[in-house]
Amino acid sequence: MSLAFTTMSVADRKRLISQDSVARALPSRENVVPHGSSFQGRADSHHFGFLEVSTFEGTGQRLAGPPQSLGSNPGDAIGVGIHTTGSAILAQQDRALRCEPGDVFVIDISRPYALCEHGDFRLHLFQFPRTVLGLSDEDIEALWGVHRPSAQGVVQLLAPVLETIADSVASYSQHLAHRLAGLVTDLLGTMVSELTVVESTAVATADENADRADLARRIRSFVNQNLGDRELSPEMIAAHHHVSVRYLHKVFANEGTTLSRWIQQRRLEECRRELARLGHVPPSVSAVAKRWGFVNPAHFSRSFRAAYGISPSDWHKVRNADGSASPAEEKVTGALALAG
Repeated sequence: MSLAFTTMSVADRKRLISQDSVARALPSRENVVPHGSSFQGRADSHHFGFLEVSTFEGTGQRLAGPPQSLGSNPGDAIGVGIHTTGSAILAQQDRALRCEPGDVFVIDISRPYALCEHGDFRLHLFQFPRTVLGLSDEDIEALWGVHRPSAQGVVQLLAPVLETIADSVASYSQHLAHRLAGLVTDLLGTMVSELTVVESTAVATADENADRADLARRIRSFVNQNLGDRELSPEMIAAHHHVSVRYLHKVFANEGTTLSRWIQQRRLEECRRELARLGHVPPSVSAVAKRWGFVNPAHFSRSFRAAYGISPSDWHKVRNADGSASPAEEKVTGALALAG
């Protein structure tokens, strides 16, 4: 059975149709157009298996749900809509989202909502009995909102199916209508599963990222406390933190360098700091290098020069000559400070 009403062929001043008119023409539309409001345009409604499919056409106006919550009862329905023309702002429970043509939106029709249509619009609205959907309140909450076909997932299948059914709703036999209603219901259920998995994955990813960040902090602290240990290595650090070397490198990948290079950088920084200490006379440059974990003095000198552009001994002389640096030396030390 299908029902329809239109104001398109009536003079503008007579095009307002009250809630009572809507209720008489479309008995289930009390949840689409609220009491005391008006609708301007054309509306068609069809029973489609256990669903009800309505199409609204008009120009900029506000379609709204019940003025107050109807509470939970077996007759509650979930609304699934799609615009083929026009855009709107969907508002419900202090949340507002923009709907563009092709976007699929899901609302709880038993609760107050509003669709503020901008300009000319054509809207298909499907009503699904909650008892048929078999969805919990948590599932409905996961489905609520606007789902864009440009995103990956089930909505890419659902959007064209909804448009095709709504555009040719009167042409299906009763048997086929029930089968297709079941198909659309299954797609909604699959969307719930998909959204739940995505949310769980996001939570798991966030937890994993937090764990990695915590481990990275502990690694940095451990390295700073053991820079002088010549045995300090990724293998030693991994064993101390009860993780594999592979996972250790994975955790440190976000630091912008490798763990081994960072250890060497930290050792060079400590050597540079000690050699630059005014008035301090170290036993030798090689002794400073060994104190901070460098085994080979020649390797230390090459690494220091590569990092700071000056040899370790010259750096010590520059910083300690007469207790201060010359203007030329200040230029060098300034550059080194920036490099460090």
